[in-house]
Amino acid sequence: MSVQARRVTSSDPVTILEIAAEVLTAQPGASLADVAAAAGVGRTTLHNRFPTREALLLALAHDSLDRCADATMNAGVHGVDETTSRAELQAILTRLVHAYIPLGPRLDFLLQQPRAAVDETLQARIPELDAPLERFIAHAQQADLIAPDLPPWWVVGTLYSLTYSAWDHIASGNLAPREATPLTLRTFLKGCGL
Repeated sequence: MSVQARRVTSSDPVTILEIAAEVLTAQPGASLADVAAAAGVGRTTLHNRFPTREALLLALAHDSLDRCADATMNAGVHGVDETTSRAELQAILTRLVHAYIPLGPRLDFLLQQPRAAVDETLQARIPELDAPLERFIAHAQQADLIAPDLPPWWVVGTLYSLTYSAWDHIASGNLAPREATPLTLRTFLKGCGL
């Protein structure tokens, strides 16, 4: 996948992080100069925001986790309990998949980062992101939406992988965005469902 240069302003760190995610997904060893060129900003501008490559990677990892946590929260995962109906669980799952697919570059970036290079604060956030999803999956298993014999951590990993795959196929032109959520849900529920 190639990343086209885009012109952003120096006061737009969110866009710079978005472009950095795309660049580092396509080229994991990309330098700050590569990111600056893709973002259409000077290296000095990028260095003022992120003085080292490690600072950029850390900021990008935290921003990626924030986006995933927001998508999880907005889908309604946190409000699930034993009284949540199967239909409500399926609606939440649909919202979750729909929200996660555009996060493909962020999921890929997080999966590519070696555990040893991740700081302790970041390491602590990963279980915080997965825990509500695992609880959601456990409730979906109790409601016979998800097969009860699959470990929730496995189902969560499968969900991440399928949503990433959907994004990847959209980015490569193989999949229309409007088809991504239904196809991902069908694959997920037929593979992990009953």
